Amino acid sequence: MSAAVVAAGRREIEAIALVGFGHGVSHFFHLMIPSLFPFLMRDFGLSFTQLGLLSGVFFTLSGVGQALAGFVVDRLGARRVLLAGLTLFAASAIVLAVAPSYPALLLAATIAGIGNCVFHPADFTLLNRNISGPRLGHAFSVHGLSGNLGWALAPVFMTGIAVAWHWRAAAFAAAAVAVAPVVLFWLRRDVVADVPVTGDGRKGETRGSTFAFLGSGAVWMCFLFFLLVTVAFAALQNFGPSVLHEVYGMSLAAGASALTAFLLGGAAGMAAG
Repeated sequence: MSAAVVAAGRREIEAIALVGFGHGVSHFFHLMIPSLFPFLMRDFGLSFTQLGLLSGVFFTLSGVGQALAGFVVDRLGARRVLLAGLTLFAASAIVLAVAPSYPALLLAATIAGIGNCVFHPADFTLLNRNISGPRLGHAFSVHGLSGNLGWALAPVFMTGIAVAWHWRAAAFAAAAVAVAPVVLFWLRRDVVADVPVTGDGRKGETRGSTFAFLGSGAVWMCFLFFLLVTVAFAALQNFGPSVLHEVYGMSLAAGASALTAFLLGGAAGMAAG
């Protein structure tokens, strides 16, 4: 095996790791605010309806924005858009950390939702452009696995810091989590290029009209699948620790650990699959 082939393989593995890390951080931020629900209820006197609105704002903006983010990625470049999303996550965490009232919490959820919308179009574009065909399936698997691990880390990370110090300290720590991949992507920007790879037949593909994808049955089937999965999963993911605490009297740390165990089980199943 030539040195060039070995170097190309190492570069692709590093690119997979970098994109996976960024995706894991995006899933971490899905649960940044929900992990703090019990503390926010206590300090701001919030109802479950008000907490649900925070999650609703985040995921509505994520969903609507995701449909638009693909066009932005095509125009500005995937890496630039991905870094913008991570920066918005850091900003949302800082707004959360200093929030004096419920409207500020809504602002934090709004910023995080806008930041979250960029990841799937940006991530998949970077993987398709930097990973050769034989490794692309593994790249997508790592991408999904890293997302589950980000989910699993958030409850114990946020709740652990909130219990040990304060929920505002946990929010500041979350901002540092978002900054870490920004620094890595900047330092290793030559590894995750925004140009297509060569030699696997994808470069030079003909492009159809902008909205040609809407005529694909596979696109709509995937949309329906992810819609139903999200509906089924959102309640457990966002309210699991709070419900275990309020209904069953479990400690906040135990409730967060239960959710983390569930999410780690999902990650293990994905790895096995």
